[in-house]
Amino acid sequence: MAMLAVLLMAGTAIASGFGIYEWSGRSNAMGGATYANTRDASTVATNPSGMTDLEGTHLLTGVSAIAPKAIVDFDNAAYNDSTGKSNVWLPPHAYVSHQLSEDFWIGAGVFSRFGLGTEFEETWAGRYNMMDASIESVSFTPVLAYRLNDQWSFSAGPEFMYMRFQQGKTVDNINVKDPTTTTSDTHAKLDGDSTDVGGVFAVTYKPLDWVTTALTYRTQVEHKIVGDATFSPIGAVNPLGAYTTTAGAHGVITLPDSLTLAVAIKPMDKLTVEADILYTRWESYQELRINYDRQLIPGVAASTQSVTEKAWRNTFRYQLGVEYALYDWLDLRAGYIYDQSPICDDHADYMVPANDRQLYSAGVGLNLDNWTVDLSYIYLSSDERAYNNRPAEGVYSGEAHDLETHIVGVSLGYKF
Repeated sequence: MAMLAVLLMAGTAIASGFGIYEWSGRSNAMGGATYANTRDASTVATNPSGMTDLEGTHLLTGVSAIAPKAIVDFDNAAYNDSTGKSNVWLPPHAYVSHQLSEDFWIGAGVFSRFGLGTEFEETWAGRYNMMDASIESVSFTPVLAYRLNDQWSFSAGPEFMYMRFQQGKTVDNINVKDPTTTTSDTHAKLDGDSTDVGGVFAVTYKPLDWVTTALTYRTQVEHKIVGDATFSPIGAVNPLGAYTTTAGAHGVITLPDSLTLAVAIKPMDKLTVEADILYTRWESYQELRINYDRQLIPGVAASTQSVTEKAWRNTFRYQLGVEYALYDWLDLRAGYIYDQSPICDDHADYMVPANDRQLYSAGVGLNLDNWTVDLSYIYLSSDERAYNNRPAEGVYSGEAHDLETHIVGVSLGYKF
């Protein structure tokens, strides 16, 4: 229960869209490039067919501390600029891999693949588009791996994912949406959750002793969110009696499928280099449609739903990682990531105030008999995000800048 409670705080807007890839201290240090270069049980999250390289039983657990930052400026001097609230997110991870026989392995992992956490002051100028938003998820993945021979290994398993979606924004009772006044404002809060199932399939191929390739596919997960919308009046002006009643709410969010191709080479005994390409089909997220069980504005039939067009596009994420065994007890690691944003300029909003990203990582691994300790640091920098003026959506011309995130990770492993 404690692990689940912490995972439900695992939202942050740091990766492509709202994907999360911080699954172990070693992986973080190597820019995520550990799909084809297996050393610990976190391969359950990246490439479960890599378990066939792990003898006996391996355990791994840890946490990443993620601190994002964003500032939004408006072209209209009458609108107050805003800095996103400072939060530190703590997505943990836990894995086990066990060798059943010479050819079969089983494993399981608990980690977070999707998360979003964005929060601004309640009176900021962009409040009609968003005040706060979070997507919190936890995945449980049991997997089975089979080694066909020294070259080929295969794995598959289901992914049971719980997701909670929350969104807070301001609605204008008379639909004026004037950021300079709150006289007709009502705060709206949507809170819902869902549990659904996806799957993972992976294969590892070793054409040479010093070359390993891996392919991992994760399916879409379609979440049918069910929850409630609650309203808190702020201003006194409300001639139609709008947004005064709590309403049941439901909607569908389809999380994307992804395909990862990885190649690791070992040009010398102590050095390993890996390069990965991740393709994510964010086109599954075309709109955010919320249906309500009653009219939010009396007499207005259209007020039984809200629709926000997203029109996200598919993305590539490029990862490069290097690991050098300086001593038997000390590994040095570094990595680089270029991460495309799925958000087009015409539909950019304040829920994900970011653009294409670059990540720089480093870390060390300590090998102490059967124990391992992995420490990592990542610096993320995002391109500025420009906003077109779309007052009907509560988005105003300006830009988001100083988009950066600091991530510190640690994992503790044991093998027997």
